[in-house]
Amino acid sequence: MNISIIGAGYVGLITGVGFAKLGNKVSIVDLNHDLIQKLNNNQMPFYEPDLEDYIKNPEVAENIFFYSDYESSIDKNTDMVFVCVQTPTDFESGKTDTTYLKNVLVKLNNFNNYEFTICIKSTVNSKLIKNICKEINLEYEKIIFNPEFLREGSALFDFFNPDRIVIGGSDINSLDKCLKLYESFECEKIITDSISSQIIKYLSNTYLAMRLSFVNETFKLVSEFGGNPNQILNAIGKDNRIGNHYFRPSPGWGGSCFPKDVKEVSNFLQNDYQSPLISKIIESNELHMDWFADYLLRSLKDKNLSNIILIGAPFKENTDDMRESPTLKIYDRLANKFQNTFILDLKVKLASDYKLIESIEDLEEDTLYVEMFPDSSNERLELLKEVKKQKNSFVLKMWETS
Repeated sequence: MNISIIGAGYVGLITGVGFAKLGNKVSIVDLNHDLIQKLNNNQMPFYEPDLEDYIKNPEVAENIFFYSDYESSIDKNTDMVFVCVQTPTDFESGKTDTTYLKNVLVKLNNFNNYEFTICIKSTVNSKLIKNICKEINLEYEKIIFNPEFLREGSALFDFFNPDRIVIGGSDINSLDKCLKLYESFECEKIITDSISSQIIKYLSNTYLAMRLSFVNETFKLVSEFGGNPNQILNAIGKDNRIGNHYFRPSPGWGGSCFPKDVKEVSNFLQNDYQSPLISKIIESNELHMDWFADYLLRSLKDKNLSNIILIGAPFKENTDDMRESPTLKIYDRLANKFQNTFILDLKVKLASDYKLIESIEDLEEDTLYVEMFPDSSNERLELLKEVKKQKNSFVLKMWETS
């Protein structure tokens, strides 16, 4: 098929590379000229494992093109247009900012003589799309939804090996066209209505955030009682109804999706319905980070150490995404109480607002080193070798702490 993708961010670029690898002709549009120029020069705008190798692969390179205007990407041969722009949330009001999405739909509506299908991958309440369509006189029923379930750090694997594919809408021809794109995938394809497709996305992320918060509250509870958190969590996860997957304690969760989506779901419900469980997920995460900062300060005192160095600045392993990073939030909590708090990340450049350890040569003795997330890369392993050489120092790995 001939596919146009609007938005060269995380979802758009991964989706485009995936469809190009499958033999489709893909053009990606982004109004950020510098970003498009970088992509045309094979420069990656963010880190994702294997992404650069895919884009440089001849099979992909011959099928993917990058433009900074719609007219170069969309013509009468275009079969589908995937909308992959950001839908940020105002955390004070909980409302979704649909400015980017509306601008795209207005632009696509100008191609009124073309017969491409509009498929929205951006995470958004479909009722907001319906309102925009009414405002700009675009036929809402022709729009379909195909939410993404890509994990940063393993997004390309997830694209080619999805647990399920969800497509929502009411136009049979558009749904069939989207299904054809995925006909080589062996997972279950779930065809549903527009509203349900987006709720599946929202509630999947809400449940995962709740699960992570449950694990962290368990870790906190067990630690305060003096038990072995990891043995307990492992035993709980042996119950097939629960499972061990995504059941790892952490300093907290963050990223571009979970905080935003949980906040939006809470906002959907708070006006008309009581949802005490969902409404407390974000609060649980914030309280856990408060507790974890105090936990580190207690560990520092118990071991008679002089410094705290947080290893790993992004919100999780195998990414350089700093959005809602627990490391930065915990650093702020610690720095307000303990001056000798530092962040160590040899891949990501941070602002001067933070005290940084910028090279292995700057490692400190008498230090509590805290691995914020597991990382099996050679770079991390070499770093830990050097850390272990520091006198009177201790490495804390929350997921291995007893």
